[in-house]
Amino acid sequence: MENLTDVKMRQQIRPAFRVPLLLYAMFLCASIVDPGGGFGLKYLASLLLSFYALVCIFTGKITFPLSFLVLEIPLFLLAPIFYLLLSVGIFLVPVGNAVSEITPFLTWVLYPVLLRINDKRKIVAIFRLVMFFGAVLITTIFFVILLAHFTGHDGLVGRINFLANRYRLGYLGRNPLGGRSVVFVPNVYFRWSLLLIPATLLMLQESTAKSLFMVFAALLTSSTAIIFFTFAGLGWVFVDSVFSKSKHSKTFRKRAALSVLLLFGIILALYMGGYQEILAFVLEKFSARSQSTVIKVGHIRSVLDVLSEDSFRLLFGMGVGSSFYSIGVGRFVSNIEVDHFNLIRQFGLMYATAFFLYVLFNLVALWKLGDETGKLIAMGLLLLFIAAGTNPLLISPIFFLQLILSRAYIALSNRERELLMAQDR
Repeated sequence: MENLTDVKMRQQIRPAFRVPLLLYAMFLCASIVDPGGGFGLKYLASLLLSFYALVCIFTGKITFPLSFLVLEIPLFLLAPIFYLLLSVGIFLVPVGNAVSEITPFLTWVLYPVLLRINDKRKIVAIFRLVMFFGAVLITTIFFVILLAHFTGHDGLVGRINFLANRYRLGYLGRNPLGGRSVVFVPNVYFRWSLLLIPATLLMLQESTAKSLFMVFAALLTSSTAIIFFTFAGLGWVFVDSVFSKSKHSKTFRKRAALSVLLLFGIILALYMGGYQEILAFVLEKFSARSQSTVIKVGHIRSVLDVLSEDSFRLLFGMGVGSSFYSIGVGRFVSNIEVDHFNLIRQFGLMYATAFFLYVLFNLVALWKLGDETGKLIAMGLLLLFIAAGTNPLLISPIFFLQLILSRAYIALSNRERELLMAQDR
């Protein structure tokens, strides 16, 4: 039986507009196949999205919640402009460097388009669909590279790697073991791959086959962050479903448990097949003595040293796009993997605190909605927030995409509730 609330909402809310829905799907697809903009598809989709959003805003076709003027406008429009001017005018950061660090904020043009769609279920469904296509893309390329290697076509593997670097797709083709072993494992890590974390949790609502396929794609990336946070999320869903009275609780528990069985099955197959070095490579990342950990600790120490030298620098940062000397790598760098600290370094403690509180505000708001999808989005947002600080992707279209989706889901849920209250009167 269809939920009575859903029936009422279908009567009250107009069907999703085809144009914003199409533009949203195009933008997501472009982010998957052209994450670095090397093919121009991402820029074209962004341009069309921006044009439509501006037309709707100036013609009054979009109704923003009051909180938009209080939160999003200051945090994601006015503040970036201020810090851009501060960097160029006070800290003398080259304009190109400063602008490149601010451009991810343009992703927020997607927010009014999602509000125009006016259907929270549609925006989540489209996100799931496109992310599933992304998982298919990862899996396909993984086995193409594997087949090319074992049939003696290593030149094709090199060509794929060259094209991925040239068009800023990510890291494709190279052996993640770094040449330390004769074992060959394809490296298929797109710049958007961290989105597999929230997408896998949302896919639990679809089918067992699709959710397991998403988990399989996450494993194929060989990314410690993706694998760890994906299974941390599945574990969270499992525990929450034990105490939840949702009608899908048993289904979620089963699919989360099957995902863990899939993981152990792959681990056992690799171990029995003599591929222990792959397991050692992934587990090494968790070691406090690993090179990656040592570098990150060095970055953190350097950031703390730099910020402690000047109170103004602590509050307002060193300037977006600025560089500093890190003992982690022994040279000047502008971006570091510990992106939460890099956010504080570039923007200062004032903006970073506001940014972190905004994420927390959305997490609480999503959880308080009390619906199944809102909880899954909240889990995915928190896990991505932590994971994005290790890559770095915190101030990027990747994290902003999930943040915007979360914010739009909250706004549309509140709009639905207001309409229902008005109808009850």
